[in-house]
Amino acid sequence: MNSTQVTCFLEVAKSLSFVKAAKALYTTQPVISYQIKSLESELKLQLFTRDNRNVALTEAGEYLYIHLESLSQKLEEIIGVAREMQREAQPAVRILVRRLVDYSCLTRTLKVFSDNYPLVQVDILTHNEHRTRDLLLSDEIQLAFGYRYEAGQNPRLGFLPLDQACYYVLVNREHRLSAYKYLTFEDLSGEKLILADTELQKNRDLISLKELKKLNIEACHQYSSFDSMLLAVEAGIGITVLPCGKAKKFSGLMKIPLKNVPPIELGLVWARAGGQEGSVIRQFVDTAAQCHGA
Repeated sequence: MNSTQVTCFLEVAKSLSFVKAAKALYTTQPVISYQIKSLESELKLQLFTRDNRNVALTEAGEYLYIHLESLSQKLEEIIGVAREMQREAQPAVRILVRRLVDYSCLTRTLKVFSDNYPLVQVDILTHNEHRTRDLLLSDEIQLAFGYRYEAGQNPRLGFLPLDQACYYVLVNREHRLSAYKYLTFEDLSGEKLILADTELQKNRDLISLKELKKLNIEACHQYSSFDSMLLAVEAGIGITVLPCGKAKKFSGLMKIPLKNVPPIELGLVWARAGGQEGSVIRQFVDTAAQCHGA
């Protein structure tokens, strides 16, 4: 007696119809009939009486149905618990990614890592307003794919450079700067620079507020989120400056290269905590290094 025979038997016994059982199991009536016939032959029992119109359980069939149904339900529960235990024991890596970056170098790593470590679950999380460093050090995430400054000088954090992001000026399509092929900070003199109250916009490696003031660029931090900042730029309230991938597009906005500003390194950031250095986190970092010759 195999699981297919049991499944077909339980479905016919429940509906008392070979046709309905076939529909419920996404198969054909001859298949159901074959499975029931082979089960009856193996058990040397007649499980159903049937004619052209009706199907009924025999006394032996009804007894078998009552007990097999409860056993089947119990088996499903046992298998479900076993699968949940495996999921809980299965190693996992949670990676936080920036929305602005080019993911191509990360996707190559993911493919190779998945091939080499098929039992490790990799979850990709999009960036929120929390500080990446805090999330890494509290083990809420294991890796981040973002900018070098997110690791900073913290000795507890490691950084593997994989790519670079250039700085761009974002303006709406009617802004006077939209006609430029590239810009310098001097070209932004007299403009209102919109900055969001997010970790990315608090990066001081680009240019200091003192330097902005010298160039007559007004820096405004009034926007609480990245998306509200972009909406303000699209509305023409001001401009903003962001490091991002060359292929990244922003609906309703022009993206103009900002010259004479060094690009910012992109890569993997991770916490050097405890035994994790020799675990799946280290394996993922090593895989990324091998994929990109880092």
